[in-house]
Order: sequence, then C-alpha cells, then structure tokens
Amino acid sequence: MEDKTQKGSEVLKQEAALKDGAAARPLTANKEETATHINVPEPEGDTASYQEQLQALQRELQQARQELEDVKEQAKNAASVKMNTSLLQEVREFKRVMELERLSKQVLEKNTQPGSTLESTVAFCLKGIEKLYKGMYCSCTRLEGDKLYMIAAPSLPESFRENSNGITIGKKAGSYDAAAFLGGRVIASDIKTDHRWKDYFQLLLPYGLESCWSFPLVGSNQKVLGTLAVYHQEVKTPTTEQEETLEGIRHLLQLILENKRSEEELRFSNERFHYATMATNDAIWDFDILAGRINWGIGFERLFGFNVEEFGPELDVWAAQVHPDDLKRVEASLQEFISKGDQEHWREEYRFRKASGEYAYVVDQGTLLKDDTGRPTRVVGAIQDVTSHKLVEEELRKLSLVARETMNAVIIMRPDGAIQWINSAFTRMLGYTLEEIEGRKPNDFLVGPETDLPTIHYLYQQFNRTPLEVEIAHYTKSREKLWFKLQMQPLFDAEGQVDCVFALLTDITQRKAEEQQLRLLESVISNVQDAIIISKANLEKSGQLEAVFFNKAFTQLTGYEKEEVLGGNLSFIVGPNTNQETVSLFQQSMAEGQVGEAELEIYRKDRSSFWVQLLIMPMLNSQQVLTHWISMFRDITNRKHYELEREVFISELTQNNADLKQFTFITSHNLRAPLANLTGIANLIDTQTIPEGRNKILIQKFKESTAQLNAIINDLLEVLVIKNNPHTNKEEVDLAKAFEKVVLSVDGLLAEKDIQLTTDFSQVPQVYYNAGYLHSILLNLLTNAIKYRSPDRALHIGVKAEKVNGKDTLYFTDNGLGIDLKRFGERIFGLYQRFHHHKDSKGMGLYIAHSQAKAMGGNLSVTSEVDKGTTFILEF
Repeated sequence: MEDKTQKGSEVLKQEAALKDGAAARPLTANKEETATHINVPEPEGDTASYQEQLQALQRELQQARQELEDVKEQAKNAASVKMNTSLLQEVREFKRVMELERLSKQVLEKNTQPGSTLESTVAFCLKGIEKLYKGMYCSCTRLEGDKLYMIAAPSLPESFRENSNGITIGKKAGSYDAAAFLGGRVIASDIKTDHRWKDYFQLLLPYGLESCWSFPLVGSNQKVLGTLAVYHQEVKTPTTEQEETLEGIRHLLQLILENKRSEEELRFSNERFHYATMATNDAIWDFDILAGRINWGIGFERLFGFNVEEFGPELDVWAAQVHPDDLKRVEASLQEFISKGDQEHWREEYRFRKASGEYAYVVDQGTLLKDDTGRPTRVVGAIQDVTSHKLVEEELRKLSLVARETMNAVIIMRPDGAIQWINSAFTRMLGYTLEEIEGRKPNDFLVGPETDLPTIHYLYQQFNRTPLEVEIAHYTKSREKLWFKLQMQPLFDAEGQVDCVFALLTDITQRKAEEQQLRLLESVISNVQDAIIISKANLEKSGQLEAVFFNKAFTQLTGYEKEEVLGGNLSFIVGPNTNQETVSLFQQSMAEGQVGEAELEIYRKDRSSFWVQLLIMPMLNSQQVLTHWISMFRDITNRKHYELEREVFISELTQNNADLKQFTFITSHNLRAPLANLTGIANLIDTQTIPEGRNKILIQKFKESTAQLNAIINDLLEVLVIKNNPHTNKEEVDLAKAFEKVVLSVDGLLAEKDIQLTTDFSQVPQVYYNAGYLHSILLNLLTNAIKYRSPDRALHIGVKAEKVNGKDTLYFTDNGLGIDLKRFGERIFGLYQRFHHHKDSKGMGLYIAHSQAKAMGGNLSVTSEVDKGTTFILEF
C-alpha cells in the first residue's frame, strides 16, 4: 500500500516538473521571436510535450487504478479480518491523490483545447476542488499592478465577484490581498477576529462566509501572478490533507496562469509585429548566415515593387539590385560586421534599384544574432526608403548655402513653429543667437507694442499651409523696432506632410520710413495752399521738364486741368510780361542742379497775368542722381500791389519829411537873427533906472519872454541835430567818471544836506557810447530827480549798472513824487509833456533823453508809482 501511495506522490512530482518545463519554454520562444522580428510559429512543440506527459500520466493512472482494484479485492478477501485503521487512512489518502490526479489531468486537457480561455479553465479547476471538499468555496484572482482582479469564483454570487474586483493589496487588506502582498499563504480561520480582516470582514458576512485561506500564485520569475482563496461558512482551519491538496492546486493554477499569460504575450507580440510590418514603410528581412538566404517581409514588395516569392531569397539576387558604385562598400561592410561579431548593430546607406528600374536611396540596418556558442547565425534588420529625405536634404543644403550667404535674415522652423536654425544675418540684424532662441517660437520674443495683431493672427492661421508674404514690425533684442518683409514657404516631404518652414526676413525699415515721408509729403502737397508741380528731370536737356504730378492748388491758381498739365514742360504759363532774364536764371540753376527762387509774372489759362514767388528744388535718389524737380508757386499778386502802393507812400513821406526838415531849418535860421537882436536889446535895458510902474513891468516881461523863446529855439535845434545824426561817433566811456562830471555840473543843487546819492558801476564799469549823449541823459535824469523830489522825505538817488540778459543796463532810481503812468504812460517821452506843476518844467528833457537813447540803438523806459518814486532804465 505504501508503494501505491508513493507512486501517487511521484505523479504529483511529475506534474510539478511539467509545470516548470511548460512555463519556461514559452518565455524562451517569446524572447527569441520578439528579438528577431520575423514570422513566429505557433507553440506546437509545447502542445506535443503536453500530449506526451498526459499519455504518461494516463498510463500511470491506469496502473494506479489496477492497483486500487487489487487493494479492494484484498479487502474483500480479508473481510473476516478487522480492518486496520492506518490502512483505511492510506486508502483515503490514495483516493484523494487519485482524484487530484484525475482533476489535474482534466484541467490540463481543457487548457490545451483550442479556444479555451483562462477564465473557463480556472473555473473548471475550482469546481473540481469544491466537489472534492464539500462546503468549500474557491476563487482565483490575477494581480495587475497593485490591484487584484477576479478570474473565477464559480460557486460565489456575481455581487461577490464585483465587490472583490480592484482591491489594493496590503498587509491588512484581507487574506488573499495580504497573500499577494506578502508572497506567502495567509490563513484566517475566523475573519471576524483576524486583524487582517478588520476593515473587510463585513464584505463576506452577507454571504455567510466566516473563514478564508489564501495562497499566492508565484511565477517562475518569483513574481506574484495572483491568488487562490478558499472560503467556508464556518470558522475553520485547514487540515494537513487540505493544505497539501490546495498546495498542489496552487502549483497547477500557477502553471496555467503563467502559461496563458505567456501565450497572450506571444500572441500580442505576433500581432504587434504583423501590424507594425503592415503599417511601416520599412522592408523587414531575416538573413540566414549559414544558408546564405534572405527571408523578406511583406513590406519589401510594397516598398520596392518586387514580388517576394519571385524575387528569391539568394543573397546574390539582393546584391544585383544594389547600385554598382555602392555594392563593394556595402558587401565589405556587411562581411566585416558578421566576421568580427563585436558589434550588435550594422547600418549602411546605399542606392537600391526598384522593380521599376529607378534607384532609391535606402538606409539598411541590422542586428546580429548568435547561437549558444557565440557563433553568428542570423542577421535581422529592415530597409528604409529615404529618397525623399535625401532630396529634402539636398534642397536644404542648397537653401542652407543661400541662407548662410544672403544678407537677409533666415529662419528654419519645425512644423509647430519652433526655431531649428538661423543664419548669421539674423543675429546681426536682431541680436539673438541660435543658442538663445532654439526651440522657441518667433512670436515669443519678436513681437512688440507696434506689431500689427491682425497680421500675427493671419500668420497663425496660414502657417504650414501655403506660401505667404507680409510686412510686419519686429523688435530686436535691444527692443528697437524694425520693419521686415516676411516671406514664408512650407517644405513638404514625400508623403505631403510639412517637414519644415523656411522664412526670409528682409529689412525694409528704410523703405517704410521713406514711404512714411512720401505719404506725409503727398498729404502736404495735396493740402498746401501753394501750387506744386513735380516734373521728371531731363538729364540731356536740363531746361526741359515733363510734369508728372500737380496738386489741386495749381488748378485753382491757373485754371489748367490734368490733361493740359501732365507731360508738358510748363511753357504754357509764360506770357508777354514774363521776365525772360528771370527765366534764364531759373534755367541756369536747373543746369547746375541748384535751388532757384525768384518773383515772376506768369499767366493763367484765361491769359490773365498774376505774380508768383517761384521756388524750384532738385530731387535726388539714393544714389544722389537727379530724378525730379519740384516747382512751388505762391500767389503774391496782392503783395506786389501793396508794395507798389507802399513805394508811392514812402516817396511821398520822404518828400514831406524833407520839406518839414527844410522848413524847420529855415524857420530856426530866420528866427535866430531877430531873436538875437531882441536878446541884445533886452540886455541893454537897465530896469534899475526905470521908475516903478507899468512900463517897468512890461519891460521885465519882455526880457523873460525873450529868454524863454531863445531856450525853445536852442532845444529844437538840439533835437534836429540828434535826428539828423543817427550815426554819432561812439567810444569807450567810463561810467563812474562820466557820472562824476554830471554831479559836478549840478554841485550847487546837491549842496542840501537831506540828499543821499549812491552809485554802483562794478558790474558794468565801461560802455561803448557817445559821451555827449550819455552826459545829457544822466544830467536830465539827475536834475529831474532833484526838481521833482517829495517835500515829505529826504531824497535818495541810486544809480546802478548791471548785465541783464546779456545787455548792459543802467538803473536810475529816486524816491520822489513819482509819475501816474496810468494817465501819462503813453506820452511820457513825448515833446512838451508836463506831469507836475513846476515853474522850470518845459516838457523837453525826457523827450531829448529818449531820442538820444534811441539814436544810440538802445532804449529808455520807466517804472513809477505816485508818491513812492521812479526808476528809469537805460539799455545801452
């Protein structure tokens, strides 16, 4: 009996060996096939292995059954003998082992059936366990990340499976979650008291479950794949027999789960390889080094037009399509790669002839595979058609050459607008280097306050679509505004996709400034009141002009319309009264390319004449070559009439002034002799000898009137002298000495004790003036200050000279009676003007002093306030 039990154990060991072998083989096949990227065969070898082991199991199972029948027969024959308790236990153990072997066989058979799924196989296995042990409820989960997802729980409600999905594993997350987290079995005999079920046992109570035993399913790489959980509706601890059974089931589920996962990964890998081959433009190939044959993938036909089956696998067939100029280099490179075997990857570029006879530029890359001894056996790789890229590279090379050498700024951008490259002109014009702006978009740093936003929006909409050209204001690194003509051209690859965008920036700042000036000039020309004509210059015949533009004012002034002016040489404005000498002077100025200006009488369309001030100006281009003439006509007819009338008036006034001057001289001369006789007679009369009475009074009045008339005649003569001698000689005059002489001449008037006189000539010690006039002016001002002093206070006189706004100025101040300027301000320097009742006042002093100051090119002004004083200001 022990031998039979031992034989059952051997079956379990064979099962475990089956698990280890089956789990390892798919992984190895998967790794190899994925690395080589060729057609991967289905795992037929694994299925055959399963079949062989199943047949061995069947044979051993048949033998075990026969032995079991022998045991039963022996039991019947020994019915009279009391059955040994240990023998019954062995029988039960053997029966359990047989049932477990049978279940394992059925599960493995189901797992190998076509169309079987992981869920159906696991559910079948769990149902078999539940049949072996009544009252046992089983579930199996898979681990994805840190969460468990239900594979099967055949005897548990659907709500249980839904509630158990997606639970995060942890030390205190129930039994099966903790088993997955810890990688070891977790037995919770009573979930209500087990600390790991503290937060979860309420989930099981609705189903009457009170215990949970969990076992981790661990793969061959020692990573947890999932868990096996067993529940009971009672508090229960597993027996040794149950633990052994569940341990065997755990190994079986590990085998199934890992096998199914390997199959899925292999299937997904094959699918990805197939779809990648379908989607890629590359031609996949597998070169068998030992056989010298190449297996071509389906992309080869699509890429080069050859039928794979007709093309042939021989290496020579491939070599025949390589361009003769490239073949020797490529074959030598491949041979060296295989023979040395010290590099993993091989890469070459060459030309390959298509079925159409055209050569394509290709990039061929391969990976070397070796056997267990390190001997190279295969090279797996792919050929990529890069013809379009080569053409683009050539175009870019040409563009790059142009871009580097051009004076304009060049930008090359990715399809998303990020900068890839700029030329040196860009750095020179805008100040940015490639290191500063690579990967950035131009609008991130070139836009400024005066950049036109609608233009930016237009560029954003049209970018990557069509060639475009705009004018836009951009800002340099130093934030200087520059105007550019921006031209952008998208460059496309062979598939019609945008590969890059080429942008050219031409600096038009100067042109924009000139355009602005031209617009302003046009606005001025169009709206100015003067008539303007712009004419094309005739370099061969400088005197001939061809009008190309005129403003409205010209039509309003002359009456000529567009058809009559444009293309003409302006000879139509010349008439009989036009001064030909002036016209000749204008022609001479034009021949010399100089500005000409003169007054000229010209004619309107109705042939009426009028006077204009004509100005002609040359216009030069950027090369300083004369291109046009601007003629400006200002109507001065009214001014010419006024000038004529003024000349008549001036002539009349000159004559009147001459007559008046002559009359004054004649009068003063003719009065001098009789006045001298009267003065002499008056001086001869001795009034002391005349008795008191009427005659004596008359004689005294006669003498006084004679003296007054003589003084008036002398003053008038002095005024005439001043008026007739405006260019009186000037000299350097010392102000202090000049004023000292004036003071000495009136020393008697200054003898009174209550007069205080102060002077300050430190700032202006000398002036360039007529000494006689200065003496007369100072004498008049000093005597007036004394004469018109206030009787209520002592007299203070101050004389000071200083520089005011660059002019030598003398201030003469007193605190006398003052003058009411509101009443007398306009006539204060008039002839015979008196402002105080004084017996010696004649109204001549200020008039003479003002005339003398004016005659010297200066001025005499006054500020005054009644009963406070007066200040006279003499400007030299």
